[in-house]
Amino acid sequence: MHTKEFARSLRAFAELAEFERSQELYRLAACFDEGHKETILTRMKRMSPSTAYPLRLKESLEAIEQGFRALGATKQANALRTVLTLFAGRPGAAIGVFIAEISSSSRIANLSVKRFKTADIDLVKSVASQLAEPALEAEAFEGILATLSSSKAVGTPTLVLIANCYLGNQRIYRDRKSALEAIERHFRGRPLRPTRQCEVLE
Repeated sequence: MHTKEFARSLRAFAELAEFERSQELYRLAACFDEGHKETILTRMKRMSPSTAYPLRLKESLEAIEQGFRALGATKQANALRTVLTLFAGRPGAAIGVFIAEISSSSRIANLSVKRFKTADIDLVKSVASQLAEPALEAEAFEGILATLSSSKAVGTPTLVLIANCYLGNQRIYRDRKSALEAIERHFRGRPLRPTRQCEVLE
């Protein structure tokens, strides 16, 4: 099943749903309608499971999947089951937050890259996890930032990898200052969300 075909199907079901459910289906349809036509599996490789999801939307998709299976539309039902793997974490997220989260690439840093050879991986995971805590207060953040600012306490490869993990990107920061500024900007503008553990490819 292709993304644009999937989007058309969601819009058709949205026409039959009550208002709030229909709006969620329309938003998800728009998400999959963006970009080039490709298979659901191909698109899913560039998407991330959520840390929280809209319960009503998940229930809608599960009902649609059951309907497809009852009709013998196995291909469509399997596509829905694949999409449902995005609904990880806890229920309760707003649709906009959910769409933004699943549309972002996974937070994975590739340690085979030469610049990460000397990074302290245990420290990276520990600090990135602390920074991602939704309950982290400004005072505690300032303490972490002060530690990160010390090149003796945290080497540059480690700092850059912390920034990559925390921000969910693979950007090459030109110096320590730019990495620290990126971490601070992200913290100041962060939404409240559950912790997502940083993963690394060894």
